[in-house]
Amino acid sequence: MTKYYKIAIALAVSTFAIGTTEFVPVGMLTDIAKDMHVSTGMIGLLVTGYAVAQAVGAPIATSFVGRVARRRLFTWLMFTFAVLNVASAIAPSYGLLLVTRALTAVVHGVFFATASVYLTNMAPLDKKGEAASWLFGGLTVATVFGVPFGTYLGDVVGWRATFAVVGIMGLIGWLGVLIQVPKSAAPTVTDNQLLGILTVIRQPRISLTLLMATLGFGATFVLYTYIRPYLQQVTGISTTSVVWVLVLYGVFVTIGNVIGGRLANRQSLHILMGVFLAQAVVQSVQLALLPKAGWYLLGVALLGLVAFMGNASLQSRIIITTTELAPAHTDVASALNVSALNFGIAGGSFVGNMVMVHAALQTLPIVGALIGILAIGVAQLLKRY
Repeated sequence: MTKYYKIAIALAVSTFAIGTTEFVPVGMLTDIAKDMHVSTGMIGLLVTGYAVAQAVGAPIATSFVGRVARRRLFTWLMFTFAVLNVASAIAPSYGLLLVTRALTAVVHGVFFATASVYLTNMAPLDKKGEAASWLFGGLTVATVFGVPFGTYLGDVVGWRATFAVVGIMGLIGWLGVLIQVPKSAAPTVTDNQLLGILTVIRQPRISLTLLMATLGFGATFVLYTYIRPYLQQVTGISTTSVVWVLVLYGVFVTIGNVIGGRLANRQSLHILMGVFLAQAVVQSVQLALLPKAGWYLLGVALLGLVAFMGNASLQSRIIITTTELAPAHTDVASALNVSALNFGIAGGSFVGNMVMVHAALQTLPIVGALIGILAIGVAQLLKRY
């Protein structure tokens, strides 16, 4: 096994822990809400707030770490990640839990942005498109094992135990990075990159790609953020069954990520448009599939298959385009794409909450499909540049 693949695996182990802590509250919203004495809608801010903190904080924080050697940066980030998850586990109030989650989100964003660029730069020429899929792979495997296990652990022992275990997972990621990433991994820049944010977003090809990422990802999270109450109240399955349905979802997310990584090597805008169209169609058919016994399993599988299929293409497109247009600012551009994805999570979760409050759970899929169509419209506009 080459050094590239060893490093890729080590970074993927870290993003497995990161993906678990990002998405595991989705399966524990009801339990945390009861323990903290707040509504399910309010506790949904643990997902929305995490996304907003990452979206706002990650580019700014990333702009200040360009001079830090990559091995030192990655190890400090993963150690801090572990400590913050333990802090979440012992948080005595909802407010403090939000704070620790927000800080964790910033660490997450900086790690993912800088590791994406580092791994893309290391990848062979014909594999640069799929380099980001290694990191997304860690996130998607987290949806297969980490999130369902965390949900189960939360049901049996309590949600605090889940965050404590994620802290331990963070230390395992820290150890992997310490062993595999060479000390010679140099900083990417030698000056502050804060102004690079403005340099990057002034480029239409980059800014439109970021908008497309926000809408495409947001379309998925309109429904996914509230998938547990949807399955319980609309489909009518038990809490135990939800855990296994989340496993099924995660398996197909992983399959979709592998397919998406291969597609990313082609660097085709038409492929992204096809992914967004598939997401819109899949969301629409949930109106017929999710309420029906047996058929809801097919619906969940299809949702997982297309959920993250475009992520590697979006991340690699940003890195490669920025390398061409503003090569000194690839870390910041990568962080902005992470921000765009998380604005999508936050926006999708917020829209989903508004739909729950003012309409009904059953309408979540159709709203997600409409947002996906907007992403296709942005892609059409991007074809002009």
